[in-house]
Amino acid sequence: MPANAYALVGFFAALSAASGLLAWRLVGPPPRAAALPPVAASFGALYLVGHRLFLSVGPTVDVLGFQVALPFDVAVAVGTAAVTAFLERTAWRIAGGAPRPPSAERPG
Repeated sequence: MPANAYALVGFFAALSAASGLLAWRLVGPPPRAAALPPVAASFGALYLVGHRLFLSVGPTVDVLGFQVALPFDVAVAVGTAAVTAFLERTAWRIAGGAPRPPSAERPG
């Protein structure tokens, strides 16, 4: 495999990390470990779209010698990370991780 292919994988890994961390900071639950599922889901979605389904929607851009549908790939990465972070936050709240305001019946 040529070196630019490894660089392209690194580029998409960085895109996944950035979109996952952004989604976690904007939508996800507070624990730092909660940042991992949006990053992993984003990378998995890009892998599925690029290597398994061979989807290429919209305009393509030359990235490191490869034709990449960059706007579509960015939308897939950000959308998947946001949905994952939202579902994670919802599950975290249902499980009782969200802080509750103090009750009027009990002191303190």
